[in-house]
Amino acid sequence: MQATKPMTAKRVSFGFGARKRLGIAVRTIILLFCLVLVLIPFYLIVVNAFKPYSEIARDLFALPGKSFTIDNFTNAWRRLKFGTALRNTTIITVLSNFGGIFLCSMTGYWITRHQNRFTRACFFVIIAFMSIPFQALMIPFARLTNSLHLSNSLVGMSICFWAMTVSLSTFIISGAVKAVPIEVENAALIDGCGSIRTFWIIVFPQIKGSVFTVATINSLWFWNDYLMTQLVLSKQSLRTIQISMQSLFNEAFFAWDTALAALTLSILPLFIFFVIAQKQVLAGASAGAVKG
Repeated sequence: MQATKPMTAKRVSFGFGARKRLGIAVRTIILLFCLVLVLIPFYLIVVNAFKPYSEIARDLFALPGKSFTIDNFTNAWRRLKFGTALRNTTIITVLSNFGGIFLCSMTGYWITRHQNRFTRACFFVIIAFMSIPFQALMIPFARLTNSLHLSNSLVGMSICFWAMTVSLSTFIISGAVKAVPIEVENAALIDGCGSIRTFWIIVFPQIKGSVFTVATINSLWFWNDYLMTQLVLSKQSLRTIQISMQSLFNEAFFAWDTALAALTLSILPLFIFFVIAQKQVLAGASAGAVKG
């Protein structure tokens, strides 16, 4: 009996190790499959943006050979008026982010640190707003923006985004504030700091990971939004990238060479942003997961 015990332990150890390696292999295969699903559309867009229409029609997956051209980007830039659209989209994204973070961070902080029936009711209403789709608000939203003279203005568009981002941004920042020790704030108050100064000097630097996560999520929305932007901005000079893209597709439905080049141009700024800021994005996501 004593001689068989080490063999049994060895078999159990071997079986556990085999199952562990099998689990890792299965997860790796699933991740690779998901990666391929994400990369194939990206590959088709970028590769075909450098080919003429005849080459795209002949073989969609082929790499550009002797037919390699950048004329598609020149045509897309001209037809989209990409410089103007890029400027408008960037202004809206920056103003919307700064205003939204400024307002929602203080709102989330105040609700978290001043718990009473009123603040809890406000928080419940703010969170409940996330369950309402924008399509249900389109008509009153359009009337309200016209009444407040926010239409056909980049600043007015940014103010509209401030209102629409309150629920998610406040929810995330409120959770991050809960992880900040209250003793740190009490010490600052004893030293003479007011509530606003305590928040911006003491609390805000400690939740910057979650704030960056909020800014990243919102930037994706602001940059790619079409429906709300189309309702507020009707002037051609105020068109964003997405509105210009839709106009291009309406005008040249079968001009896939120009359309794919335009898609590449619209993706490129966000791609550069995430390459530069990927460490902060991952740090913010990790901080939110740990603090939640």
